[in-house]
Amino acid sequence: MSDTPAADEGAAPEDAEPAAKGGTPEVLPDTHLSKELLDLLEKLDGRDCTIGELMELIGDRGFGLMLLVLALPAALPIPAPGYATPFGVLMVVLGAQMIMGRSSPYIPEFFAKRTVKHGVLRFSIQNGHVPLKVVEFLIRPRLRKLTHNRAFRSAIGLIIVMMACFMSLPIPLTNTAPSFVIFVMAAGLLEEDGLLLLAGILLAPVAASIAGGALYVAATMGPEAVETTLKPMIKGILGMG
Repeated sequence: MSDTPAADEGAAPEDAEPAAKGGTPEVLPDTHLSKELLDLLEKLDGRDCTIGELMELIGDRGFGLMLLVLALPAALPIPAPGYATPFGVLMVVLGAQMIMGRSSPYIPEFFAKRTVKHGVLRFSIQNGHVPLKVVEFLIRPRLRKLTHNRAFRSAIGLIIVMMACFMSLPIPLTNTAPSFVIFVMAAGLLEEDGLLLLAGILLAPVAASIAGGALYVAATMGPEAVETTLKPMIKGILGMG
């Protein structure tokens, strides 16, 4: 984490020293995105909670941790069912707030009262071990001035809005890739990693192409064709067939 408190992401200065001194990749997991999420899960003590209560637990960690929690359920290869659309709509709201220059997120009452099942959070955090560890391995405070630049943060907010719009659609292949982009950007915001945010910007057109292709196939051939035609084709291109 950073060596000075972030204005809105609430970085703790005592955690910043290893990264600031340029530690080796082996110590990078000390950024502990996964630990923060596990601590959040432990605070819930097995109970369901509202999004408003979740926001209170997140506290001063700002847009970064909130977006990370909301994006993770849909960013997994096997996403948690039923949450991509409501979480996507909420992330549209949060992205719009970033565009307007807010320094901390505001959750409208309509969303704040919605309940999040403890099982969904547990499923997402436990099954998100691999992407979390990959991001933890790569992340460190870099290009910090960029992460606090108003225009740059507004651009990140715009991309989050676009990705969240795709994520909200109940069509196969419109959820995972866009939500993963938001996940990467949320981690970059949380740890003040401008380079990771730039990587998220580069990933966004790829995610938009996959989601746009799914939309086109669903509109012209029907939603079932996405599963039977487009998904096998993408798996073949990625060598996963």
